[in-house]
Amino acid sequence: MTRITVFDDFLTNPEAYRDAALQSEFRTMVFPEATFHGISIPVPPTVPEKLMRLIPSLRPTLSFFRRSPAFQEEPHFIHTDIDMGEWSSVLYLNPDRPDGDGTSFWTHNGSGEIESTIPHQRSEEGRTSDGWTLRETVLSKFNRLVLFPSSYFHSRAIFENWGKGYSARLTQVTFGVFQ
Repeated sequence: MTRITVFDDFLTNPEAYRDAALQSEFRTMVFPEATFHGISIPVPPTVPEKLMRLIPSLRPTLSFFRRSPAFQEEPHFIHTDIDMGEWSSVLYLNPDRPDGDGTSFWTHNGSGEIESTIPHQRSEEGRTSDGWTLRETVLSKFNRLVLFPSSYFHSRAIFENWGKGYSARLTQVTFGVFQ
């Protein structure tokens, strides 16, 4: 996979799916490299199964809901997911969202790189957008899924996240490998 793919109207009944997601327990997950807030595991197999039907070469390995309220502490901004697999996807689950929300893709100014296969390379530099040039933003839309190589430098489009409680930014993130 060498490109960004967008699927609109991904789920058959996104309203019910969102409602079920919001009933999940969201926790803080602590890893040696970083701490992530607002994570809910397990999730229904709906998204991974549909991805495999759409693109049979994909094999999902991890999927979770992520709730990201305004000003939630995050371990990084611009990053790759290469330590999580070969591809990443984000399903947007907010019917009402601010203008500009989505997933942004970046070029590192010093090297000209748009991706890295080295885990956590440029993580320190990616804490802000200084030293980076925005390449593209896939805007969020309720029930839109964006799929991209995990090696791409990317970020949430709104640095400080947004919303609170049930209106906070809600996504389902899925990682995987190719069969």
